[in-house]
Amino acid sequence: MKSSQTAIEYLMTYWWALLAMVVIAGTLYALGIFNPSSTVMASVSGFGGLGSVSALCASNGVLRLQIGNTVSYTINVTNITASAGGKTVWFAPNSTIDSGVQISQGNSYTFSVPGACPAAGSGFQMSVGVEYEEIYSSFLVSDWSNGSITGTVSSTNAPLAVAAFNGAFTPYNQVNSQMSNINVGWTANQNYSISVWIDFASTVPNQSFVYITNSGTMSPLGLLSGKFWGSVWSLSDVLDSSPTRTGIWYNVVLSYDKATGINELYVDGASIGTSSGYISFPSQGASEILTLGYPNTGPSCIFSSSCTPGTGFSTIDGVVSNFQFYDSALASTQVSAIYAAGLAGKPVSGASLFLWWPLNGTAHDFSGNGNDGAESNVVFTSNYPTQ
Repeated sequence: MKSSQTAIEYLMTYWWALLAMVVIAGTLYALGIFNPSSTVMASVSGFGGLGSVSALCASNGVLRLQIGNTVSYTINVTNITASAGGKTVWFAPNSTIDSGVQISQGNSYTFSVPGACPAAGSGFQMSVGVEYEEIYSSFLVSDWSNGSITGTVSSTNAPLAVAAFNGAFTPYNQVNSQMSNINVGWTANQNYSISVWIDFASTVPNQSFVYITNSGTMSPLGLLSGKFWGSVWSLSDVLDSSPTRTGIWYNVVLSYDKATGINELYVDGASIGTSSGYISFPSQGASEILTLGYPNTGPSCIFSSSCTPGTGFSTIDGVVSNFQFYDSALASTQVSAIYAAGLAGKPVSGASLFLWWPLNGTAHDFSGNGNDGAESNVVFTSNYPTQ
């Protein structure tokens, strides 16, 4: 009886302290402090006049701000300003990234603001201003909307922009999206590895991701009948057993080891299968041109097993990020590291990196080797699904 009475007296005396602890714990939970999810969304308030707004802070500092138009006029966002922790950054859609974006009624668009967010796992409170134009049939009105974003920084990373490819079909024509003009300088039986992140816009079954023009031609990585496919000239192909889907980011890696003759295909860090044999082709010097996508011009031959034109291959149909090309055969642990690093991750070190195109609004090579690409019919956009 005495212990029960003591407990009741304790609760009556300190009920306010217990209540305060519950309130604080609830607040921290709402901020996401107890939720390390890689895709935790922030709480959003304000933004009158813009319709619906949602946000996510990525671990590499990028604020992902989605604006959904639920108002009666078209919206043209001209500038976004974000302030947190005494720092203010901004992003303005421009001729390179998010050019000419207009959000019509019932649609949405996601923008990226670089350098806005603190470190992964940190709680934050951010003030955001959006400058925009209300577009009517015969006139437009400039306006400004302010809001507040509160939450925890996600563990996922997010690039500023990605490259959108148009999925144009062969035969070669000038509307195919491509990035090219890189001489790989191969000799016979060359080690190499390719890594690329892709989110498909459609289920077009046959797509060329990477194309190399030689005395013949080779598309070592692509889709065949809607499944990931790896191929080398004289080797049997590796074909995934599962069809791809739209709206999902995939990391696809193909590794060829000249010593063992093993050609191995990986999807999202896991090995799909291997084929064996040895590449046999003459070095063609400057004619060995590497293309991301399907090229605009070239010989009418696409893959090793048939080299038949008119097979219905298209360039990539979707958005592409973080293209890496190595002069080495990556080990499975290195492939896993690339996938774990995420959409905006850096290449693995010590692996003879030949080129690295993050595709953050340009085809600039960040490997230090000067292998900048020349893009054609490619659009850089921040409107992509977060990984």
